[in-house]
Amino acid sequence: MDARVAAAVFFPRPDQPFGPDAPGAFDHLFDITQGVRMRLRVFPAPPDAPAVLFFHGNGETARDYDPIAPAFTGLPAWLLIGEYRGYGPSTGAPSLDTFLADALASLDEALGLLRAAGQAGPLIVMGRSLGSAAAIEIAHSRAEQVDGLIVESAFARIVPLLELIGVPARRLGISEQDGPRNLDKMADIDLPTLILHAEQDEIIPVGEAELLYGACRDPDKQFQRVPGAGHNDIQYKAGPAYFERVRALIERAADSARGHRKNDS
Repeated sequence: MDARVAAAVFFPRPDQPFGPDAPGAFDHLFDITQGVRMRLRVFPAPPDAPAVLFFHGNGETARDYDPIAPAFTGLPAWLLIGEYRGYGPSTGAPSLDTFLADALASLDEALGLLRAAGQAGPLIVMGRSLGSAAAIEIAHSRAEQVDGLIVESAFARIVPLLELIGVPARRLGISEQDGPRNLDKMADIDLPTLILHAEQDEIIPVGEAELLYGACRDPDKQFQRVPGAGHNDIQYKAGPAYFERVRALIERAADSARGHRKNDS
């Protein structure tokens, strides 16, 4: 794919800590392929707590989430943050060709860590902005391994997004089939799903979230619009309601997982 697309989509950077390490947090580095090492940043919770595998937004690193990790662990829930090539201590160069496969590898690694720790609760996959594509890919292709989906500030289509950020996608011959196909995949997802989006998002219009919500097959799907918020202050503007919604989705996913286990027995 045109190098201009990769340059427009990915903004890798090293860690730039906003404060001291979150208590108990640690980095787990693992090899994706020869010469490429990825990070999961892990914030533990009690073994019987649910877990959230979170994929961050562009221009961010997992280390940026240290200040808000206590909001997740206080639910309580494990928080494991997946990285991308070239972000933080992760090596290699980010690419649309490897991005989704790397997300699946991060899921496998997270599952191994959780099993080793004796974690027995449900696993929710969550993605913000760029990370929504990773989360939707996992919910679509590995639905049997996760119990719920949360996307925040997510995009449905890559072509309008590229055009909005100045990449002439149509002129370059780029179609939706060249991207992660979030909208197509969401139409196959029936996991418990929560969609969060800022009403004044200046990067990914709220209409993209509306498309994802309309496509999702979860009969009890939830869509939380955050008034007065933009792309990068949605958690701040939403306040406690943000994590109340996250908690509610986790509880619904846990109930659904228990129901499936009962039906399978």
